[in-house]
Amino acid sequence: MTLPASNKSRDTSRSGLIVTKITQFIAKMNLAPLPRNYELFFEVLSGHNAAMGRDILALGNSPQQHDVDMIGQKHNLPGFSRMAAAHAATEVAGTIEQISARLAASLERSEALLASISDRPASATTQEYLAELLLDIHHEQASLHNFVRHGLEKIREQENSARRLQTASLKDALTTLPNRAAFLAKLAEIFQGEAEASNCLVLVNVDRFRDINEKYGTAAGNKALRRLAALFRKSIKKDDFVARIGGNDFAFLFSGVSQSTAQSIAERLRHTVENLRFATKEGDGEHLTVSMGVAASEGTASAAELYGHAELALLAARSGARNCVIPYCREVAQRSRNSYLMQIGG
Repeated sequence: MTLPASNKSRDTSRSGLIVTKITQFIAKMNLAPLPRNYELFFEVLSGHNAAMGRDILALGNSPQQHDVDMIGQKHNLPGFSRMAAAHAATEVAGTIEQISARLAASLERSEALLASISDRPASATTQEYLAELLLDIHHEQASLHNFVRHGLEKIREQENSARRLQTASLKDALTTLPNRAAFLAKLAEIFQGEAEASNCLVLVNVDRFRDINEKYGTAAGNKALRRLAALFRKSIKKDDFVARIGGNDFAFLFSGVSQSTAQSIAERLRHTVENLRFATKEGDGEHLTVSMGVAASEGTASAAELYGHAELALLAARSGARNCVIPYCREVAQRSRNSYLMQIGG
């Protein structure tokens, strides 16, 4: 799955390693280098979906492409869901062709039956013969009716399946929030046409979430993510948007607000999360904290630029004490870039 282009300068080293690993895994598992396979292994190797990684490992060293496709669809990867939706659309077209062919054959059959009257001598066209002919035509029409009815039922099922797959391709399976693909599409909409109001993007990272998974297990971690998702869903207004865009990453899009207002909203969310507890077997519960980066669409020319600003702000929040909200500005961007270059030895 493609991330906004503005991230490339910051993620070149890490992304290069991931692409190399993806290529190695695909070759090792004897799979074809299909775009959807790269999409799946990117999700696994970049740490966005540990459960999917376990499902892939369970297939063994040489899985069938069909089994890989089933896992991709199970975890709502857009490439796999779109493929299945396209297959359903192809089946609809095939069913329509079958109905058309059956209608043509039925018409030819009925015309042949009627033509047989003119080919018979008047003396042979008895009442019994006409009754038998009408019965044959009735049977033909009944057969055609059943064939078309079943065909239309099949088309409705296929169309419903295609709609479900399309919906699933935009929904996160764990939290039922919109997923990263839906978020990127929504983000792109901001820059389509003339922007009439300021929009703000808030990126959220759950602090030290790996420690929670290691301490309590992935089931407890998943439960915590669902609690957060429920809280975030209730916290937004009608025109706002929230999505889960990675393993422990979320994103908000606030419509018609300034960066300072979005920062205030984010600060309230951060405080609410800080007071949230999720139950564990070991005790009464565990607190979560989040780091958040805020950026406004004003002054940006593309979705990629807006995303890049918010991510630099988030990097600044995560590089410090965490559990804080950092708004984007030039100074923050420079500090984030310098911090990243120090981490990779640049």
